[in-house]
Amino acid sequence: MLGIFGPATVVSVAYMDPGNFGSNISSGSIYGLDLLWVVWVSSIIAMLLQYLSGKLGILTGRSIVDLTLERLNNHGMIGRVLSRLYTIPLFAVVIATDMAEFLGITLGLHLLTGIPLLLAALLAVVDILILFVLTDRKGKLEMLIGSLVAIIGFSYVIQLSIIAPDPDTILEKSFTPTLNDSRQVMLAASILGATVMPHALMLHGYLTADRWNGVKEKIKRHIKETIVYLSIAALINASLQIAAYGAFYSRGIEVADIDEAYHTLKPLYGSFAANAFGIALLASGISSSLVSVVAGQRVIESVRGKRIEQWKVRLAVRLVNMVPLLIALLVGVKAIDILVYSQVVLSLMLPFIAVPLVVFASNIGLINTYTKVASVIATVFIVILNIILILADSMVY
Repeated sequence: MLGIFGPATVVSVAYMDPGNFGSNISSGSIYGLDLLWVVWVSSIIAMLLQYLSGKLGILTGRSIVDLTLERLNNHGMIGRVLSRLYTIPLFAVVIATDMAEFLGITLGLHLLTGIPLLLAALLAVVDILILFVLTDRKGKLEMLIGSLVAIIGFSYVIQLSIIAPDPDTILEKSFTPTLNDSRQVMLAASILGATVMPHALMLHGYLTADRWNGVKEKIKRHIKETIVYLSIAALINASLQIAAYGAFYSRGIEVADIDEAYHTLKPLYGSFAANAFGIALLASGISSSLVSVVAGQRVIESVRGKRIEQWKVRLAVRLVNMVPLLIALLVGVKAIDILVYSQVVLSLMLPFIAVPLVVFASNIGLINTYTKVASVIATVFIVILNIILILADSMVY
């Protein structure tokens, strides 16, 4: 059974996290399927860069974070200063990622059980620690995550079968790139940040280095694993936007918040569809939280240069996000806005991981010419979209 799970199982969860719910529900209800092409392009970029990250871990036994920090620290005083500055985007990634995952669990518990947000947030802190204890044995974490992915996928199969969106429109919009205004650009960047997640790029190298360091024959399995699991993630990711288009946009409903999506589904399609949405959100939050906290732990260990007790990092990351998140919710900031903007932050931080990854992979001969060209094009796309986002926002203000 454990043979079907591996590093790609873990990182694939990043591509169907609560941030994807916020970005795709928002874009699907406002623009229909105009940004579906972004999901497909981002998913292809994700497969390529995750492949590079995992292969780097297999052949070097190091993650991209370790290699980048080491290279900077070996270049004298200026390099050491740059190394310290480089930790800023790393920690920004950890905090922004975990905030979205934490919010997903909180909202899932709140919507499905009706308990207050404050109590749901407290439970969201405790449940992750309990789950980590239960999955402490080797392979258990991958099995739990694989099971949660299955729950998310099954929930959206149910939703799509009930909502029944138009397949011709889905096919047409998949190949029709559009970016018409600043809001659409922001949502496109949010989808990119929610799909090509920088913490997953960092984590994949750690995981393959731990499991397959120096075992070159595992590269073929790594390729297959990455393609299979990220393809599943891409389909689930796209189904979020497609479901929002079918349920809301086609009826002229612009969803203002996540709880509104849940409560709107109930009268339109029944409790079954609404609860499937809530279960998918909760499963997404739990599974992606498990992954984001592991990534946070590994990054902090790389920065500090020594091992840290896992429970301390996991609890610290969760508590750091708990207070500002609850304050934001209590003062009236919409959950869907928190999800969207947290993913925009990830999009802006993504070049700090993607560029060194492509540079290292190219310099050490890890990839052939075709893969190198594709990787450069993918990275350029990420940078250009972020530049367009920054310029669009500056023109608005």
